[in-house]
Amino acid sequence: MNSGIYRSRLGKPLDKEAAKFLSSIRDDSEIFLEDILGDEAHSIMLYEQGIIEREDLKKILKALEEIKAEWLRGEINLKVDGFEDVHEFIESLLIDRVGVEVGGKLHTGRSRNDQVALDIRLKVRKYLLEIWNELIDLMEIILTRAEEEKDTPLILYTHLQHAQIGSLSHYLLALFDHLLRDLERIEDCYKRVNKSPLGASAIGGSILPLNRVRVAELLGFEGVVENSIDAVSSRDFALESLSASSILMTFLSRVSEDLIVWSSSEFGYIELPDELASPSSIMPHKKNPCLLELIRAKAGKICGLLTASLMELKGIPIGYNRDLQEQKSLIFQGLKETLDILKIFSKIMKGVEFKTERMLEIISGSYAPAIDLAENLVKYLRISIREAHMIVGEIVKEFAEKGLKLKDLNQDTMKDVARKVLGKELDIPNNVLEIIRDPSKIPSKRVSMGAPNPRDVSRMIEDRKNILKEKKKILKNILKTLEEREEMLSKTIKSFIEDDLASH
Repeated sequence: MNSGIYRSRLGKPLDKEAAKFLSSIRDDSEIFLEDILGDEAHSIMLYEQGIIEREDLKKILKALEEIKAEWLRGEINLKVDGFEDVHEFIESLLIDRVGVEVGGKLHTGRSRNDQVALDIRLKVRKYLLEIWNELIDLMEIILTRAEEEKDTPLILYTHLQHAQIGSLSHYLLALFDHLLRDLERIEDCYKRVNKSPLGASAIGGSILPLNRVRVAELLGFEGVVENSIDAVSSRDFALESLSASSILMTFLSRVSEDLIVWSSSEFGYIELPDELASPSSIMPHKKNPCLLELIRAKAGKICGLLTASLMELKGIPIGYNRDLQEQKSLIFQGLKETLDILKIFSKIMKGVEFKTERMLEIISGSYAPAIDLAENLVKYLRISIREAHMIVGEIVKEFAEKGLKLKDLNQDTMKDVARKVLGKELDIPNNVLEIIRDPSKIPSKRVSMGAPNPRDVSRMIEDRKNILKEKKKILKNILKTLEEREEMLSKTIKSFIEDDLASH
């Protein structure tokens, strides 16, 4: 097999060290199949437009199908020297099998510039759909756990300090809602990825009557990137996919941190299943949340890949530049890591055990009900929130010094504190103190929209079930359309190879 099929302008072969430095062949396994799909769709279009002959198309498609089958069987070694990229490698394989008179026609009206842009879009599209599917699975697991834990109280934290009494279900719904926005970012990004750049040639199009829309149709794209300059030079679609992944992974890193803290002996809110925990090499008692720690680390790596991709783009002029070659591996690595993390995180969320009794124990001794007590003063005494804040703040200060719990507060103490702080008597009705007698019941007293009131939480769960159902339907329709287009392309290829032109 001969390399250097593009070097007709240059009199000497490429220097070996330069060839090794220049080549992306070892990284191009990600787009091997995508490149062949693009070859097949492009060659069919060339025949339909009268640019190549039917017999030539038959030979090209037959050879490409053989190469594809050999690749899937693991019979092709892509780690070879002398080739700049997978495009040259596959075209050289083709020419070796059918000759340059036929195989040399494949690249008609096409450049590696629009070819690689196509391959990247096909691969990014595939990753986005897989991420989309895994994200829906994770959201479904979280929603199921939210329904299971509707009666589980939870301290809510700000600054990692006790803030308010809430519920675990409410917390899990917060995770769902963020992931829903992540899902919508993936969904929106997919629309911009799913456009075909093929037919733009090097940058300015072709004098040949290429049918770009037909190629897009065969490959399952919803339209083309119309402007030929934009088609070959733009990578914002890839950056957007990596950006959406980085936002998603940054959030899952934060959730991982919560779970890591909650799994500590000091908190004891959760326990990971044994099959998702790691031991110590020396300390027999250890049960380490190593998967969650790696999620934190990998999230940082994905954000770094996005930064590297942005930096590669920022200084290059409009048009294709070889700098873009380095971006492929960054994008694919980031999307693959995202997919792997989602799969692991789903296992964690499905298997984690929430320790209700421990959560109740912490709540019983917490001063978190202080805000509810202050609001009760506003509600029943019509004093300002600032006055109520001063009263309750002083109570908490005194109780903390004496080691008392807030639920031990009585009317007399409260009146004494009010007189001390405000310099006036307050008639404190007994119902003001009812809110702190059973802290676990406090969420049921909250009436503002989106609060952890059990009735509102139940409504939110049902609402999000419907949302998830619609999102599943959207993905199902997209996958069905792509499956139909793949089948259409496969049948078209088969019909040419077998000389069955009855359907054309």
